Amino acid sequence: MIYHDDDYVTTFQNALGYIIGRTISNGCSPRFVERTIAYSSAFSLLEKSDITELAFSPKEYIFERMFDINISNEFEYSPYDVYGWLGYIYIRLFFDLKITFESLFFVLPIDEAINMYPLYHEMDYLQALEYVKGKVKYSLLDVIMSCRKMSSQKLSKISGVSRSTISALRYGKRDINKLEARLLIKLSNALRVKMESLLTDINLIFDQ
Repeated sequence: MIYHDDDYVTTFQNALGYIIGRTISNGCSPRFVERTIAYSSAFSLLEKSDITELAFSPKEYIFERMFDINISNEFEYSPYDVYGWLGYIYIRLFFDLKITFESLFFVLPIDEAINMYPLYHEMDYLQALEYVKGKVKYSLLDVIMSCRKMSSQKLSKISGVSRSTISALRYGKRDINKLEARLLIKLSNALRVKMESLLTDINLIFDQ
């Protein structure tokens, strides 16, 4: 994980809030925005502890690199509005939970976070963290499977991984970080997610 420098973190928050705000306010769907962010070079590099693009590029340049679509320039960004708050919340969660942005959006989708804003933006960040904690009952795999509307049986059929193995991983009875690479690849392909998005034991982080 990268060095937790306050100036850089503020830069990351502003970039993410600007990107979410400019796209959502211009009619892009939250799902489209989530996937674009999760698979963008800037945020993928940040996940690998490389801050080069996010820390040293103007947020407008990052936005233009990410979105090859016609987005109006009529957007006023403020770090103190709902989009600024979203940038703050997601970057804080990213650092605290050590999960990919893809996983983060499974746990807390953008539209759900926007609905949280009226109540949570005046509260301490730890209350938002507790909210997220309450959503992860067993594992990230369980959250992702629920979002994909996949049962253990269905995922087993699609992936070729045994149902017993999936259930053990899903409910925290087996450490997914110790799973054979070939099985992890099968699961990530079946769920259409990056392998890294399945790996973190999020409840262990909460326990710490």
